[in-house]
Order: sequence, then structure tokens, then C-alpha cells
Amino acid sequence: MEGKWILPQTKAAVALFTLAGIGTERGFMDPIREELSLWLRSRGYPVKVASLYPYGDWTRRIAAQVLEIVWDWADIHERFWSSLGTRAAWEPVLQAAADGCTVLLVGHSGGGVTAIQLAALLIRAGHAPPLVVQIGCPKCPIRDDMKDRVLYLYGMMDGGGRKDPIVRLGGWGGWVRRGGIPLWKRDAHAPDAIAGFPLVGGHPDYFRGYRPYINEEGNSNLEQTLRPLLPWLERKLAAEGGEAHR
Repeated sequence: MEGKWILPQTKAAVALFTLAGIGTERGFMDPIREELSLWLRSRGYPVKVASLYPYGDWTRRIAAQVLEIVWDWADIHERFWSSLGTRAAWEPVLQAAADGCTVLLVGHSGGGVTAIQLAALLIRAGHAPPLVVQIGCPKCPIRDDMKDRVLYLYGMMDGGGRKDPIVRLGGWGGWVRRGGIPLWKRDAHAPDAIAGFPLVGGHPDYFRGYRPYINEEGNSNLEQTLRPLLPWLERKLAAEGGEAHR
């Protein structure tokens, strides 16, 4: 893992992991990782960070990565240990949980699928459920005991509607019983927190902080992504026992 402890442990330590999707260039998620690290440090949280590439990076054959993410996506709540992305990311995440850190998983695209699998594995191993932020991810069912721990973010067109095509994939649907009658509900397994925001560009552009990825109000895509994320994270960390910084 890269990074080091940078403050006395005045609050519960946070282990921040960014998880990239397929065909990703090294350093792709560094901008949001650095912004979140600075924000956490400013609020007195000791921070340890790592960038994870569950399916490899852009130098690995894309066809192989696509097959792996499709397998993992289809296998989201079944045979976790057969999950290629989860196996690749498991050891550092498990170690952080064992060290008593609050684990924060921030996944883009297929990395958000891996984050959900890792969360379920941590719970199975007896650790506290992590906080998960999915950004521009395919929809995958969220366990009932994780719904309040997951934030799902997606890019929108100016006039509304989902701009990022990847977030149109998958679903949260499932059967529920109402008065003893089974009914299909499209958001039965959705996370509690879902937020869309205008995005300049498309799926690869959530973390751009420079022109031309700045809207007419002067806000970059990176700022737009952080706007719903930071208040949610502050509330969740405060609920973990740390006092929210004002």
C-alpha cells in the first residue's frame, strides 16, 4: 500500500482505497483520492491510501478484462472467492479492516462492482461493513445490511437523464412481498443514497479538474463529483463515532 500515517490518531483512522475499472490508465483516480485525503486530514482523521486495479490497467488485454468484469458482475452475491477482481484487491483491504481502520472504498465503473463484493467479504469475515462510493458504475444488487453504507453517483445531461451509458447497465430489481403477494420492484436492492449531477464529457471524465471539463458555473467535473460525496461522507463518519468538523 502507498501512503503513510500523517496525523496522530485523534479519530478513528480511515483507509481510503480507490478501485479502478477496466482499461484504466495508472493514476486515473489520483485526483479524487488526493482531494478526499486532504479533506479527511483537515478533519483530523489519520489516513492511509492505496490505488487498486482489480482487473489490471490499460496495458493488459481489454478482452480479458471485459470477460472478468462480466463474470464478477453476474456473480455478485454468489461465489466471492471465484471473483477475479475481489481476489486481486482483497489482502490490503482485509489488512486495513484488521488494523481497526474505517474502510472507505471508492470505485469507478467495474471497480464499484468489486467494492460491493469486498464489502460483503469483510462482513462475512466479521469486520464492520465499509463505506462504499460507486461512481459511474453498472448497477448491482446491494445487500440489505449495506444499503445505508453505499453512495451511488452518476453523470447526467443538462436537461436531465443519465448521460453516462455505463450506469444504464445492470439493475437493482427484485421480488418483494406486499400483503403476501410477490411483486417486482425495480429498486428493491438499490442503495439508500443515489445522486446524479451534470457531467461535462462522459464516463471517463468524472475526475477531471481542468478545462474543458468545467461547466458554465465554473465548476469542474471533479468538484461536481465531490459535491454530493463529501456531505454524505461527513455524516457517515460522524455516525461511526467521530465528531463532525464544523
